[in-house]
Amino acid sequence: MIAWCVAHTQPLEEILAQQHLLDQSFEVYMPRLKKTIPHARKVEEKLVPLGMDLSFTRWRSFNNTPGVSYFLMTNNLHPKKVQKRIVDDLKAQEVGVGIVPMASLVNFVKDEKLCIVEDAFKDQVAIFESVDDKSRVQLLLNFMGREMKMTLPTYAVEAA
Repeated sequence: MIAWCVAHTQPLEEILAQQHLLDQSFEVYMPRLKKTIPHARKVEEKLVPLGMDLSFTRWRSFNNTPGVSYFLMTNNLHPKKVQKRIVDDLKAQEVGVGIVPMASLVNFVKDEKLCIVEDAFKDQVAIFESVDDKSRVQLLLNFMGREMKMTLPTYAVEAA
C-alpha cells in the first residue's frame, strides 16, 4: 500500500532532492507557494511529500539522498504518514504545475470574524479580508467607531 511521507530538505536543495528521489522510483510531490519576492530569495527549508510503500521500501537509505536532511518520524522511529486527502487537497488547489497559492493554506473566509491573540489589539475582534503572499492576514478592525485596516501574521489571529 502506498503511503505519503514527508522529507525535510536542505536549504535551496529541493530540486536536487526531488530529482534524486524520482531517480529512486518514488512518487514525489513538491508543492511550491506562489509569492512575489521583491529582492533576494530568502533561504528556507522545504518539506516534500513522498509516496512510497512502507512495507517493502528500505526508507532508511533516503536520509542519505542528496538534498534530503531527514524524514519526519513517529515516536517509534518510522516515517510519519501524511493522509492522502491532504496531498489531494493541495493538488486540487494548484494554479500551475505544483504551484499552490498562499491563500489556499489559510482556512479563513472573507468577512469571517477573527479574534486577535497577539499584538497591541489582543482580544479584539476583527473581520478577515484577505491573506498576502507573505502569510499575513489583512483585517478590518472597528476601533473607536472607525474601521481600520491592519495586517498581522497568521499566528496572531484565530477564529472568533
